[in-house]
Amino acid sequence: MKKIIFWAVVLQIVLVSQAGFAAEKLRAASGGFGTAINVIVPAAYHQGVFKKYGLDVEYIALASGTLGMQTLLANEIQVLFTTGALPVTSNLQGGDVTIIAGGINFFPFKLIVRPEIKAAEDLRGKTVAISQFGSASDFAAVAALERAGVNPKQTTLMQLGANASRLAALTGGAVQATVFSEPFATVAVKKFGMREILDLADSGIPFPQNCFMVRRSYLEQNRVKVVNFIKGVIDGLYVLKRQKAATLPVLKRYLRIDDDETAAIGYDYYLVKHGDGILTLPDRKGIEFVITEVAKTNPKAKGQTPESLKLLDPSVLDEIKKSGFVEKVKR
Repeated sequence: MKKIIFWAVVLQIVLVSQAGFAAEKLRAASGGFGTAINVIVPAAYHQGVFKKYGLDVEYIALASGTLGMQTLLANEIQVLFTTGALPVTSNLQGGDVTIIAGGINFFPFKLIVRPEIKAAEDLRGKTVAISQFGSASDFAAVAALERAGVNPKQTTLMQLGANASRLAALTGGAVQATVFSEPFATVAVKKFGMREILDLADSGIPFPQNCFMVRRSYLEQNRVKVVNFIKGVIDGLYVLKRQKAATLPVLKRYLRIDDDETAAIGYDYYLVKHGDGILTLPDRKGIEFVITEVAKTNPKAKGQTPESLKLLDPSVLDEIKKSGFVEKVKR
């Protein structure tokens, strides 16, 4: 009888211990899926990378960064990967969002027009498609028009959503221009005969295109979970770099493209060439650029700085880098 009681106690201790090591739940989302860099989170999710760091991550692909920000502020998700322009507008309205890691720190967009548009000045009086107001494509369209010598106020910006919708509107003649990143810029030109007018990546304009962000209140209360999530992201990046063939199907699924050749364009450009951007915070000048642009229509932005809006928190990346973790997973 004593032996039975003993083993019952041992079993109870084991079960309690296992419960103590249960994976921590966390919801993460991409706000929009315009570029191949967005594959980092879903690919790590599908490959089970986050489980190595004690996390039970639920990944959600949201249609836009604006929706993603609303979902983050409502605490329906805990980590969001989207344009760093959105925390600016959110915090101006009292939000507590902070950027903890980067992604792409420049405008990876090209201004693509219909064949009948022979020069940038032909866009005056025409319609330019963007995904949503306040999105990266919105900032990119305005910057591209200005760089091309066209006053954006001389055009009509139309919200049409994701890449596929904008491509259909462009090729169908409903709009005369839009901004695409790769591989959609190449698809529009090579497959549909559209024309490239300008590559914003050559402009030198810093911009927080993609960033990982959390609410400061959540980070304060769940720092270990957030650190482990970013570790999973970094680990996942180097897994993707080593496994191109396994990554392309995930890219095709989320970017909604059909062929490996097109998916490979995005893979090579964003993951191989620029993927290490997740290891740095956005360029401060890029955040200042967003604040300046927002101030043109929102008086609350005038005189604000990244510090006054508490937009950047380097502590998570600093902790991970100092631990030697990055060098370990690069191998």
